Amino acid sequence: MARRETWRGGLLLLLTGLGSAAIAVAVLALVRHRDGLSFSLWHHTLEVREPRAFLLALCLPWVGLGVSASLTDMSLPQRLLQAACRSLLLLVLCLGLSRPALQGNRQTVSLVALVDVSDSMTDSQVAAAAALVEDLRQTSAAKGDELHVIAFATRPRVVPLPPPGTALPPLRPKGPAAKITTDGTDVQAAMQLAYGLFSPGNLPRLLLLSDGDETEGDLLAEAQAAHRRGVRLSFHPLPRPKDHDDEVLVRELRLVGDEGGGEVRVGAPFTLLAEVYASAPQRVRATLYKDGAENPGDGHRDIDLGQGKNLLRFRSEAKTAGYASYRVLLSPPGVEPGQPAPPLRDRFSGNNQALLSLSIKGRPHILYIEGEPASKGYLERALTRENIDVETRNPYGLPSSARELAKFDLVLLSDVPSTLVSQAQMAAIEGYVRDLGGGFVMTGGENSFGSGGYQGTLIEKILPVRFEQEKKRDQPSLALVLCIDRSGSMNGPKLELAKDAARATAELLAPDDLIGVIAFDSQAVPLVRLQRAQNRVRISTDISRLQAGGGTQILPPLQEAYQELSGVAAKIKHVILLTDGQAEYQGILELVDTMVENKITVSAVGVGTGADQTLLTAIAEHGGGRFYFTQDATSIPKIFTKETTQVARSALVEDAVRVVVSKRVEMLDGTGIEGAPPLRGYVATKPKPLSETLLSSNLGEPILSRWRLGLGQAVAFTSDVKNRWAVDWLRWPGYGRFFAQMVRSSMRHDPRTRGNGYDLTATVFSPKVHVTVDAVSGDDRFVSGLVTTLEVIAPALGQGQGMPPGAGNGGTPGSGDVPGKGTRSRLIDVKVASVPMSQTAPGRYEAEVTLREHGAYLLRAVHRAPVPREADAEVGSGAAVAGAVGPIVAESWGSVALSYSREYLALPPDSALLSRAAQASGGKEVASAAEALDPGDERIEFLRELWPYLLGLSVGLLLLDVALRRVRLFGYRPLSL
Repeated sequence: MARRETWRGGLLLLLTGLGSAAIAVAVLALVRHRDGLSFSLWHHTLEVREPRAFLLALCLPWVGLGVSASLTDMSLPQRLLQAACRSLLLLVLCLGLSRPALQGNRQTVSLVALVDVSDSMTDSQVAAAAALVEDLRQTSAAKGDELHVIAFATRPRVVPLPPPGTALPPLRPKGPAAKITTDGTDVQAAMQLAYGLFSPGNLPRLLLLSDGDETEGDLLAEAQAAHRRGVRLSFHPLPRPKDHDDEVLVRELRLVGDEGGGEVRVGAPFTLLAEVYASAPQRVRATLYKDGAENPGDGHRDIDLGQGKNLLRFRSEAKTAGYASYRVLLSPPGVEPGQPAPPLRDRFSGNNQALLSLSIKGRPHILYIEGEPASKGYLERALTRENIDVETRNPYGLPSSARELAKFDLVLLSDVPSTLVSQAQMAAIEGYVRDLGGGFVMTGGENSFGSGGYQGTLIEKILPVRFEQEKKRDQPSLALVLCIDRSGSMNGPKLELAKDAARATAELLAPDDLIGVIAFDSQAVPLVRLQRAQNRVRISTDISRLQAGGGTQILPPLQEAYQELSGVAAKIKHVILLTDGQAEYQGILELVDTMVENKITVSAVGVGTGADQTLLTAIAEHGGGRFYFTQDATSIPKIFTKETTQVARSALVEDAVRVVVSKRVEMLDGTGIEGAPPLRGYVATKPKPLSETLLSSNLGEPILSRWRLGLGQAVAFTSDVKNRWAVDWLRWPGYGRFFAQMVRSSMRHDPRTRGNGYDLTATVFSPKVHVTVDAVSGDDRFVSGLVTTLEVIAPALGQGQGMPPGAGNGGTPGSGDVPGKGTRSRLIDVKVASVPMSQTAPGRYEAEVTLREHGAYLLRAVHRAPVPREADAEVGSGAAVAGAVGPIVAESWGSVALSYSREYLALPPDSALLSRAAQASGGKEVASAAEALDPGDERIEFLRELWPYLLGLSVGLLLLDVALRRVRLFGYRPLSL
């Protein structure tokens, strides 16, 4: 019996081994020289990518052997069931490890509809596009396809689709809440956005609903890129209704006979030609504006336009040198007073204008602002004799826009107090000098520099001197009391500005000066008891406690100030009274007279229309002080600064002063400055680091200083130019030549007049401008190897150059939107963008810039010499160090004008472009939603991995096997002992 069992066990073991060997041979023969297997299965293909995993089936014979040799008392049927379950589990694991996948194909379409909502698309075209999108929604939902919608103009945006049964949102929303810019068309940007919307595993399709009139981007290039991505672009034609064809536009405004230079001479008449297109005959008014005002002599006319091209000629003449901006505007014709003007038969209003910038050559043209108009003739006549055009204005004529200053070569400010110069005007001067390369000269006087209240202002930042100055030894000490109105009408910004003015006053005083602050309404409240100004922190803290109160009584604060100052031994005692209201007169003037008898002077400041100017003027006259009135509360700190400096007089030196040449420069050559008579005074200042002091006083303080500021130059002449301190200079023969050379060396120069400028031309293809500079030396040689940068000087938002007041940008939609451009914090109306210019040929430098705003631009190309390597410099090789540049060797100036976007050229739909783009990407013209979603013969093949399902099945079989080993189903089997 034992022998039989042994023989039986050996036979089973042999059969098991033979079975495993047979399985191994079969598997190895099946997978030999193959990376995978494939089988046809129910119209699909089953791929097995790791068939070697079937070697795990070698364990199958051993499963049966293990079950037969089991020592459990399970019945034979249950053991057979266990063997089957384990064998199946093993087979499922083999299949799962072999990475089986079911190969198939699908024709699901992922469609992105690109809808053009730019201004060139009529409302009916957009409505037709919306109707097609609605059909696409229904058709795609029925077929199980995917749909996305992108509305685009200058920029694309994804339109979220509402649930089925809900109306489609407007593709081109109207009104201020729309927040979209529609004055351009960029199909390329819309296509690039669409690529990210396609779902993987679907057929990618693009459907373009547009007129094809693109203003930015390159549709054909992007169509070819889409073809490489496997994306097909189709289009649906959207014909333009004939009732929308009425259009009138100005295609161009140009100089007759101009070949690109755009230059005219001062005093020489010239002709401007406007090319006007009209789709149908109609009557219009054509108006020509020059620098914002109607062109003198030939400004406007009513004309009958014929169908097609019309040429309008205007005569003009430039009176001054510089850059002039012209604008021609079409409007309804003139009618009788009280009669309504008939509207133009016109689709777009934004194209009813055209701009042109001209370079006017002539004598230097400067703006002279004189604080004392009666004394303006001295310098004006002297500069005119030196062939310099001078435009003289009072302080109220100082422009507050850098673009308005651009037509001048230099701005000269003489004896103008800071109270008459606003922050915007100061910022305009800074922008004019720093960004436009203009010249700025401030000359002295009791209202200039620190004595004029400019300390801490933007003017001090611009000039090469500081206004801080130590008091002279013979200067008496000062006791100053500020009486500040805190009535209810002062509450808010006025009171806060008064606090700032009080703090600034304390900062201006010398440490040993005395200051007191009295707040008053119906009674006086001392905030700062009279004390030394060196206690600045404590004084500032006490001033912060100032709060608004009740009514206004002026007598109590003056009494309190009189009591505080009467017992002080200061050589100068002064009171500054600030109020915005009215008070009773009784006793005030009598008290002021008493204060004057005790050497106490009084000045008064009135703020707003509620201030009693009659009373305040009387207080200042009786008190031996000055009266200031302002409607602008922001002027309060400047008034306090001016008055404090005026009282202290620490910056004025009124003695005979002989100028000393500190540095010999070209500006002084030939002026005979060494023989100049003495000056009778100047404003004491201190030179800033990096500035040049050309002339100084016998005390070593600057008389004439200069420095570079950005592209321009700023100069400080601390004496005056008239019959107070320079009275002896007026009889000096070198007076005119000295100031003329100061002007010429400091003003903005057109490089072409100096012989070191190169020709600059600009070609406009809105919104792009291609700029070319041909660098040719005087001996007709190409100048190569320069490091050239193009600076584009642009008008700021809302500043329409050359437009009449209130005209804006001619109604061009979206013309104020400048994406990605942050506005500079300085209060100027110019922005400068720098672009490197590449050398494309011997002596030729080119660059292309995109201009987002419409208006007149100045172009400046700066040419610098490369810096040679140190090792090569000795042998003269001239090899340039990367990124290193040398001094400026030449400049090129030009101008360009963008009247409006190409969107408003009223071009017909460009069906040919759409057709070429569709052919380039493998698409076509479609007529319906079903055709747009038709996949054709194209299919997407896919592989569906099956191992996750087999893994789940193996887990179930494992649990079943455990149950079969733990749960008895068919009774027992007898066990032999």
